[in-house]
Amino acid sequence: MPVSAGGAGAEPVRRETPGPEPVRKEAVGAEPVPTEAVGAEPVPRETPGPEPVRKEAVGAEPVPTEAVGAEPVRAGAAGAEPAGGAHRDDTVRHSTTASGVSWITLNRPETLNALTPEQRERVIALLTDASADPAVRAVVLTGTGRGFCAGADLRGAPDRVRERLPGDVARTVRLGAQRLVAAVLDCEKPVIAAVNGTAAGIGAHLAFACDLVLAADTARFIEVFVRRGLVPDGGGAYLLPRLVGPQRAKELMFFGDALSAADAERIGLVNRTVEEAELEAVAAAWAERLAAGPTRALALTKQLVNDALTSDRTTAFAAEAAAQEINMTTRDAVEGVASFTERRTPDFQGR
Repeated sequence: MPVSAGGAGAEPVRRETPGPEPVRKEAVGAEPVPTEAVGAEPVPRETPGPEPVRKEAVGAEPVPTEAVGAEPVRAGAAGAEPAGGAHRDDTVRHSTTASGVSWITLNRPETLNALTPEQRERVIALLTDASADPAVRAVVLTGTGRGFCAGADLRGAPDRVRERLPGDVARTVRLGAQRLVAAVLDCEKPVIAAVNGTAAGIGAHLAFACDLVLAADTARFIEVFVRRGLVPDGGGAYLLPRLVGPQRAKELMFFGDALSAADAERIGLVNRTVEEAELEAVAAAWAERLAAGPTRALALTKQLVNDALTSDRTTAFAAEAAAQEINMTTRDAVEGVASFTERRTPDFQGR
């Protein structure tokens, strides 16, 4: 459930210009859906509605993957001009509202927002900046078009100039997908994923790393790695068992079947599923409530919860006491106590 500040049920706050573009509802099949493995077929858009986790044979349905050496992207490849003549920097849009909500929007809809290395570094930088900027008090991560993020797009990466050596792959994973997921987990501001469409591979793990996950009813989540004989990366084997338990995590990762938004909510991967047309407004409302909250207390709470499943009781209790000690030095804690004794609504400033 979202953190409430100033009373539950706050009205959605309209974002100020410039803001992220609304999630576009493009016609199915309007653009070829790129895939990220040789010979893969386009990902079909499914109709809204719950879909059980199917135990089908591995590889039953082609989906995007993150295999190196996939076919070239026809539009929006790394180093190429995005469709429509937009500047390549526009592939990650960013804006911050007057109330302190930072919107980070992946904007390569023609590739279902498959993530290039340049985009990955941009998102990491924006999350790092949001963490350190006292003017930013909440973050929303979303995408344009029919995809949230279809995985890592490595097709625009330069060809290898030398033989792959032991340690090269591990280094690539550490410095790439793992850094991205860690940037979300370590951000000192609450991060909301507004999943507007397909979230596959590292795209799914990017969503699962967020503190709160909202999903359009047309969205789906796919653990694609097994279909190409790959091991999950980007912290997937760390995140999923903590969210849904080891048995369900193995089912998702062993079979690689598409999971509907409704089923993702049912098993605990998604906080709430909403109609596609309402996703942006609900995300804005949740983010504005978080932005009006006690920012430092939220950051400390996030840290405690993220560490809880890897700590023993003694360590967890000590961390909780230390967090309370730190938080009581903040202005918002003083304001919160004062507002309680004075029987008024607190006015948190994020300090």
